Amino acid sequence: MRFFTSETRIKRDAKRLMKSLARHGQELKYTKCLELMAQLHGFSHFQEWKRTVLDGPLSTFDEDADDETVEARFQHQESVMAEAGFAAVAGVVLDEVNPTGWQKQSFGNGQPFTHDAT
Repeated sequence: MRFFTSETRIKRDAKRLMKSLARHGQELKYTKCLELMAQLHGFSHFQEWKRTVLDGPLSTFDEDADDETVEARFQHQESVMAEAGFAAVAGVVLDEVNPTGWQKQSFGNGQPFTHDAT
């Protein structure tokens, strides 16, 4: 499972991941969050993502993908989070960061803001 997205988006989502983990008592530096975000997208590390991402079209967001694809992505992402030592907060962090979806939650009030795909 590989999810192709823009560099701007993966870097922004790495920052969101760092903030979400911190909200749940887990500290991780930005560079480690970039690595983890690349793994959540199906790559072994950020440099592999960076080398590969220009080779193909951008992936379909969860909101536009079929249920089977969305479930496979989520299972992969939960597994990656568990392997990184974040099993206890994986579900809630993935819901907040939504790495393969375009709809993101605002950390301030918990309300979603949409069309955040760039």
